[in-house]
Amino acid sequence: MTDRQAKILDTIIREYVKTAEPVSSAWLAEECGFDCSPATLRAEMNTLEEEGYLQQPHTSAGRIPTDQAYRSFVNNLLAEKQSELPEKDKQLIDRTITPAKDNPYQLSHNLAKTIAQLTDQLAISGIVDTNEFFKSGFNNIFSSPEFQLGREWGQFGSLFDEFEDFYRALLGDIPDDGVTIYIGEETPAEETQDESVIITRYPLPNGLEGLSAVIGPTRMRYGRNLAVLKYINGKMKGL
Repeated sequence: MTDRQAKILDTIIREYVKTAEPVSSAWLAEECGFDCSPATLRAEMNTLEEEGYLQQPHTSAGRIPTDQAYRSFVNNLLAEKQSELPEKDKQLIDRTITPAKDNPYQLSHNLAKTIAQLTDQLAISGIVDTNEFFKSGFNNIFSSPEFQLGREWGQFGSLFDEFEDFYRALLGDIPDDGVTIYIGEETPAEETQDESVIITRYPLPNGLEGLSAVIGPTRMRYGRNLAVLKYINGKMKGL
């Protein structure tokens, strides 16, 4: 991928994450200051489409990112300096953890609510050893552009019912000191292969192991959501 193609792809991903609207070459030419013609931008976008990074919805002249594009974006994100959470968000997480730090059940319940609030996604947090998980953020589904556009979200009901059955497969690739990101078809659970899952594990009180996950459309704010879970991971390990 050339530098210009990489910049075009990065711009399309960031715009689509914000708007959930396909991005056109005309918009790129008018709004983004690329030093080339709309025709050149269209040619570059065609190349990116041929290489599997973009796709064109049937009813639109614009393009949207594929899972392959998001994976490239996330890999670049992971290779760069990680985004820092705003101080107010760190303080909210601190206020969530500190009062319940000796109670793994209350702590997991509180974390699910806080993660959903900070990420605007579905959140699951719980105790690996006992298969007890708390879920929060259902309202975030209904306010998403995907839901407003008529997308089928019924799979999330079975996802939550069956989370206990497949989380161990997710845990297999999670390093103790970090966070793992599954994008679309990368996820080992059929229920989430149209979504992305960001998941982390950490120690809980009384020698238990905790897990927190963010689940949402592939069009999610990866940098923001990753920063939230990384901060929680580090905070829990410091207790």
